[in-house]
Amino acid sequence: MIKILIIGAGAWGTALTHILAKNNSNVFIWSRNKNISKEINLKKTNSKYFPKKKLSKNIRSIYGNFSTDKFDYIFYVLPASIFTTFSKKYLFGKKISNLILCSKGVTSDGKFLSDEAEKNLNINNLFYLSGPSFADEVINGKMTALSMSSLNKSKKIGNLFKGSNIRIYFSKNLKSLEYLSIYKNAYAIGAGIIDSIKLGNNAKAAYITRCISEIKKSMKYLKLETSSINSLGGLGDIILSCNSTKSRNYSYGYNLINKRNSKTKKTIEGLNTCLSFSKNKKIRVNNQPILNSIINIINGSSPNKEIEKLFTRDFKSE
Repeated sequence: MIKILIIGAGAWGTALTHILAKNNSNVFIWSRNKNISKEINLKKTNSKYFPKKKLSKNIRSIYGNFSTDKFDYIFYVLPASIFTTFSKKYLFGKKISNLILCSKGVTSDGKFLSDEAEKNLNINNLFYLSGPSFADEVINGKMTALSMSSLNKSKKIGNLFKGSNIRIYFSKNLKSLEYLSIYKNAYAIGAGIIDSIKLGNNAKAAYITRCISEIKKSMKYLKLETSSINSLGGLGDIILSCNSTKSRNYSYGYNLINKRNSKTKKTIEGLNTCLSFSKNKKIRVNNQPILNSIINIINGSSPNKEIEKLFTRDFKSE
């Protein structure tokens, strides 16, 4: 029997666990909160994130140390910023058959999770899962499609999702897919800022278009293939994150300007990304004007000042 472990009992981790457990009887979810773990085991609920949802009876929760070699597939769904700390405590020196990275962000020192995993962990197969996927819609059975990429081009993992409301499309380049998922969160903050100061639909459409162009340019600089921009993990996720109040990153940007609940206990991967990018020498933030302006606004610069700076640059070809 295939055994699956989802690391992280937040909204997306819980939703993913619930979906995978419909067709798999050995599905475990690891929680860093002992009380949440107990609730899942006793009541088959996670009231912190889904107060009215009954979870699959196939789900079991664990807390504390665990043996990685007991699981065929391990999904990492905790915040990206704590990946290094978590790995040192629970994953270093252990054999891992299949690790699927589901976090859309960078480590606390600005590094990509896949780079950290390849360097420090003993993994047979490394995957990255991304795409337009609000947890509340997924757990309630609404259809979505996601991009799945692996370093060894293995497609067997797709069998885990057959018969579910998640359709998998296989992507060729893991690094590109990860890069896109990281960047879209930062740009979603900018989209929230645009709507907060009521720049209008024309400006919003232009903004998203130019964000995609900026992403493509930065990908070329890092020698990443750019066709993934048109994937579910690229354009699909960018459209969703930049246009919905369900997006934590969009909402953070919107509330940052309105000074409403800009301080939040929720994980804002885009914020963590913006604050950590300067620590990664590979990321040339100063050569990415839109991203640079978003970071400046987060650090206290006036949105109108940054928009004027962007809008009054010399005209250029597309």
